[in-house]
Amino acid sequence: MASSQKYPLPELVYVDEFTVGGKEEAKQSRSYDTKKKKAVIAVEITDNNKVKRVYVKGLKDYPSKSLTPIFEEHISTSA
Repeated sequence: MASSQKYPLPELVYVDEFTVGGKEEAKQSRSYDTKKKKAVIAVEITDNNKVKRVYVKGLKDYPSKSLTPIFEEHISTSA
């Protein structure tokens, strides 16, 4: 499924990066030489503190330039 990117998240939005793939021996969660998949998530919250919409984007690495596309593509500048 792909986003049309026509409706950016305009309200309260929380953004965080995370890894998926379980624990690896002698590796920390943000190790660069890991088999874990990296992702960033943006969650829009309503006035009632309920989840309204969510976007998740896979990452190759953790530099800030890898995180900025989710802000540019899915979050309104008014958020």
